[in-house]
Amino acid sequence: MEKFKKILLIVITLILVVAIVWVTVNFAMSKVDNKKNPVVTMEVEGYGTIKIELYPDKAPNTVKNFIRLAQRGYYDGKTFTDIEDGLIRGGLTQTTNDSGKTVEEGPKISNLRDLADGETDKAYEIEGEFIENGYNDNTLSHQRGVISMYRKTYSQYQQEMAMLQMTGYASYADTLLAEFYDSQSAGFFILTADETGFDGTYTAFGKVIEGMDVVDAISKVELQKSTDDSGNETTTTKPVTAPVIKTVTVDTDGVDYGMPEIKDVFDFDSVFNLFMQSYMQSSGTTSSY
Repeated sequence: MEKFKKILLIVITLILVVAIVWVTVNFAMSKVDNKKNPVVTMEVEGYGTIKIELYPDKAPNTVKNFIRLAQRGYYDGKTFTDIEDGLIRGGLTQTTNDSGKTVEEGPKISNLRDLADGETDKAYEIEGEFIENGYNDNTLSHQRGVISMYRKTYSQYQQEMAMLQMTGYASYADTLLAEFYDSQSAGFFILTADETGFDGTYTAFGKVIEGMDVVDAISKVELQKSTDDSGNETTTTKPVTAPVIKTVTVDTDGVDYGMPEIKDVFDFDSVFNLFMQSYMQSSGTTSSY
């Protein structure tokens, strides 16, 4: 009888242990399943508040990068630098060089984390998470209210790209073209209209859930004028008074999304010039590159 009681006690104990483990695992799984997406609160001076839900399941590295920059205060004090048909753009620092050309400066590693002893600070980029860059999990369409990452474009390099095609280096041109897809860092744009033509070539990573009236108000600011060599006046994309992003905070619901994967900034001009010098030497011609 005593032996039976001991066996029964062991069985009951095992059942209780299994039950506790089952409840614990299922509770943890439910927490994961019910995890809220991070929500951005963007305060724009004189305009109001924009709330944006981010989608880490669509663009995980982009979301990590945006959250980290926001948590480190990178976006505080930045402006909406360009107002275009269908979107407002901001998040980068713009300056004018000696030639009068607008130069955009993105974040540095120190905007993501503290530098190690002896480490040199430098700018960085992240990979574009969209179909044409080989990333097929981002199915978020560029509809009104969606926030997406700005990146460099290759339109100003059409002549160089055509030259590569003519010299029989089409695959090299494709490689260089792909580098433009990894040129995003901190600049973003919010759509004021559907722009599905951007699908597959820009990283959409969230959507406005409150404050589209604020976005619309920003899109209607007065823009600067310019005059061309013929004396014709045109409207630029630059606001007369750029709306200032006072603060950007993110509610992650207690989740630490960690550090993004980053890469060195790609310098198209330097790489292309080196290629052309090598090509001209191998073909026995001279070049001004």
